[in-house]
Amino acid sequence: MVYNLHLMYPITEKQILREDYLLIKLRASHLKHAKAGQYAIVQYTELSEPLPLSILDVEGEEATFLIKVVGRSTLELKEEAESVFYVAGPLGIPFPAKHYGKVVFFTKDWGVSPAINIANHLRKENNRLELYHMSEDGFLPLKERLESVFDKVEILEKVIQVNADLLVSAGSNRLSREVELINRGTKHIAMVNTHILDGVGLCLVCRVLVDGNLRLACTDGPWFPADKVDWENLIGREDLFLEQEKLALEEYKKILKRKELRKTSAEV
Repeated sequence: MVYNLHLMYPITEKQILREDYLLIKLRASHLKHAKAGQYAIVQYTELSEPLPLSILDVEGEEATFLIKVVGRSTLELKEEAESVFYVAGPLGIPFPAKHYGKVVFFTKDWGVSPAINIANHLRKENNRLELYHMSEDGFLPLKERLESVFDKVEILEKVIQVNADLLVSAGSNRLSREVELINRGTKHIAMVNTHILDGVGLCLVCRVLVDGNLRLACTDGPWFPADKVDWENLIGREDLFLEQEKLALEEYKKILKRKELRKTSAEV
């Protein structure tokens, strides 16, 4: 079966924030019903890997996503995509947005995307909001946007102990584990980071052990009480895919290089 990608979901805006960060806006009207902290599955072509992406915001029929370019599928979106084959969502259990008091976020990489989304909902419930972003090189994606939503924004190299009524973490399983260890005893809701293929609970790839019970990140999450998650199990399974992802990325970079060489030769 042949698909005309340009009749699917157009990318109406693409902004390169840095070599490894991409902001895209998709026209997908069914995402307008998204609630706090939900996600969508985006697939560039029929053969591309389905990507679970946190919804940054929705305006009218367009949804915005922040993407960290780390593998073949995200690089495809950056380098080639003008539209996408498939968009499913909104998916997942919404984040419980209510009045907590002082809410402190810890984020890494793309984790600022769900943080901004949730913060916009928590702001309406009169919470005080602070965000600490883990960054080794000092880069903070969407810095101005963060500063417009949060009362305090700071870049850190290491997780610190904080005084809060609620902790929220997103962007890295290792980060969430560290936040929980250092701030044990404080209510903490974490976004688990795992492979999600269908978003409806059929593939079981996204299974997570929560309080000793099997849960699925796609339908039961992606937000869970951090003190109930078996982080060691989750991180161990996450590492199983690293070599395959590395090989797929290197192969795609070769394809891009060949395309560039053919283009250069044609122009000569």
